[in-house]
Amino acid sequence: MIGDRVGLATTDSIAHLELSRPEARNAMDPAFVEEFGTAIHQVAADSSIRTLLITAQGPSFCVGGDLNYFSAHVDRHEEILRWMVDHWHEVLGRLFTLDVPVVTAVKGGTAGGGLGPVWCADHVIAAESTRMAGGFADIGLSGDGGASWHLPRYVGLRRAQAMILDNVPIDAATALDWGIVGAVVPDADLQAAAWEAARRFSRRSATAFSQAKRLLAASSGNSYLEHLQAEAEAIHVCAAASDSVFGIRSFLAKERPVFTDPYPVQAVSTGRG
Repeated sequence: MIGDRVGLATTDSIAHLELSRPEARNAMDPAFVEEFGTAIHQVAADSSIRTLLITAQGPSFCVGGDLNYFSAHVDRHEEILRWMVDHWHEVLGRLFTLDVPVVTAVKGGTAGGGLGPVWCADHVIAAESTRMAGGFADIGLSGDGGASWHLPRYVGLRRAQAMILDNVPIDAATALDWGIVGAVVPDADLQAAAWEAARRFSRRSATAFSQAKRLLAASSGNSYLEHLQAEAEAIHVCAAASDSVFGIRSFLAKERPVFTDPYPVQAVSTGRG
């Protein structure tokens, strides 16, 4: 357990991070950012974890910034927004660079900075009730959480412009069609589907998964020749690990491999406080 906004528990090598403020639709305030950051720090430092699963209590995943909190502290508006965005971006940077698989399950209202765990995930499952929106254009803000970086890559510039500049909301079916999520399930099936995906990813080779994840993250910034070299170097790392030998033997024997190479512990700071 972390705090009142975010919970963390580990079961069978799966770290389950749960947003736990359903009465506020898991809106983000400074305590939310602090607790989410602490959870990610703990995941990164635990070599026994093989998947991070992110879910939420209540009817909504996260509606973004807590506007009631901002309104109650209008005299410190700029200070609070600056602190929250700077620290949230630090947290999302850690989440994005985690070696372990990240599975995010969303439902209901999912908006603004609360979309960060969607952008940073390796696999996203949406309940049919999901409704995503940038949300910033209608409250005089330009956007944060990485939306303007991730969205053009996922959906193309025109669709990104619609969501960010015109605050056009999309439903779960559209999110699937656009490639923002990998699956849509009935709301009643979301938890089971999320855990099944988390267990599936936890069985992957840590060495192969972390190398492939880094290659995908670097692909848009590399030239073709640079990326061929990066792929070769990643294969060299995999070839030196025991998982690749065991995986090939298991495949030929028509057996499910049980990979044992661990994910590396990632040294991260806890933020600037």
